[in-house]
Amino acid sequence: MSEEAPAHPRYRELLAAARETDTLYSRIFDVGWAGAPHRTLRNSTARAWIEAGSPPSGLRPGEGQQVGMRDGRPLLRYGSTSAHRDAQGDIEALSLWSGQSVGLVHDVLPAGEIVARIAEEAVAAIGSTKNAIGTDA
Repeated sequence: MSEEAPAHPRYRELLAAARETDTLYSRIFDVGWAGAPHRTLRNSTARAWIEAGSPPSGLRPGEGQQVGMRDGRPLLRYGSTSAHRDAQGDIEALSLWSGQSVGLVHDVLPAGEIVARIAEEAVAAIGSTKNAIGTDA
């Protein structure tokens, strides 16, 4: 969750509060991206779809319903459009892309700091691996 990412503040809040078990692997958000498998946060759209028995496209609850707007364009339930910072409406109902690593992310940081942390952790992990196998290479 970098400061530079154009994510909606509500989307960031939901990501920060999520655990790895709060994601869903499916093809549910396929409007504009037919048949593509993806992982998102479980939200009101996903819960309604699951409660309805996970019906196929064309038979899903609330399908085609406008849940928001961005740049004068409607954002539809089951749409593949990301929850951009300029979006308005029911942000929670949009496709909230997220991998299982979401449980490790809690802070919004500058991208440079995120990369620096990853590099530091990689150096530490490599160092601990070298110690574990008894090499100083």
